[in-house]
Amino acid sequence: MTNIDSGMLADLSHAAMDAALADGTAQHLSETIRDFARYRESWWIYDRAGWWEVTRADVAAGLDLMAQNMRLADQAVRRSVR
Repeated sequence: MTNIDSGMLADLSHAAMDAALADGTAQHLSETIRDFARYRESWWIYDRAGWWEVTRADVAAGLDLMAQNMRLADQAVRRSVR
């Protein structure tokens, strides 16, 4: 979803999310999926305009499940590379 053409401002700037990711208060969905991040007890989705908070409970629940699955996948990849 890109709202840059409509003049809407994102819920969170790229700079703010970059800072949160750098200081560990936000985490990407996985090591390879970086279009979603967990921050302030919510999921956020990347857009050219910035980051948008995921407000639908069903979507957030799906992202929680995906994050759990991807954590296991990321761990398996790290073990296989050793």
